[in-house]
Amino acid sequence: MKKLIFLIIMIATVLTFAQSYKVGKVTGTVKILDSNDNWIEVKDGTILSSNSILVSEKKSSVKISGKGMNFTLKESSALSISSIKKMTLDELLLALAMEDMINAPRKNENNNGKSTAVYGPKETGRVNEMVQSNDFGLKRINGAVQLAESGFKESAVVTAKEIFRKYPQTKENSHIRIYFADILYELGLYEEAYDEFVSIKELKLSDKEKTEIESKLILLDKKLVNK
Repeated sequence: MKKLIFLIIMIATVLTFAQSYKVGKVTGTVKILDSNDNWIEVKDGTILSSNSILVSEKKSSVKISGKGMNFTLKESSALSISSIKKMTLDELLLALAMEDMINAPRKNENNNGKSTAVYGPKETGRVNEMVQSNDFGLKRINGAVQLAESGFKESAVVTAKEIFRKYPQTKENSHIRIYFADILYELGLYEEAYDEFVSIKELKLSDKEKTEIESKLILLDKKLVNK
C-alpha cells in the first residue's frame, strides 16, 4: 500500500509540473477556458496559465511560446496548456500507470463501452455543453495529434489517453487509436503498444486496418520475445 501511495505521489508531481506560455500571434478566433470555467478570447501577448484550455475555431490558429519551446495550435483544435511539455519515457510510464489506475474501477462496469460520461472539472451551463460535446472531444484529439507532430510525442500519448477516457466516442476512432499506438511502438514501449493494438482489434476496422494491426502484433510478438 505504501508503494502505491508513493507511486501516486510521484505521478502527481510529474503531472502538475508545468510552465506558463505567452501568445505570439492569433489568426481568427481563439479562446481559452480558464480555471473559473469562463471563455476568454485570446489576443496577441496574452499569458496562458497551465490550467487553461486553448480552443481554436475554423480558419483560426495561435502561436505560443514558453521556456525554450514554441507551439502552433491549428484550426478546429483544443489543447490543455499543461500538455505542452517535454516528458521522459519514465514520466510517460508513470502517467500511463496513473491512467490505468483511474480506469481500473470502471473496467468491470456493465456499460458495454457505451458510456458517454465526461470525467473532469465540474462545468455548468453552456460551458458544460461545449466541453462535453463530441465536437470538443474531436478538437482535443486534433490538439493531441499536433502535439505529437511538434515533437511532444510522450505528452501527446498521455493527452490522447485522457481524451479517450473523458470522451469515450473518440476511442472508437480506429485511425486515431492506431496513430497513437504507433507512437508507443516508435518510443520502444512494446508491451504498451501490444496491449493497445489488441484493444484496437475489438473496434470496427477496415480490411486494410485489420492487416496492418495483425502485422504489428506479429512484429511486437518478436520484439517482446527478444526483449
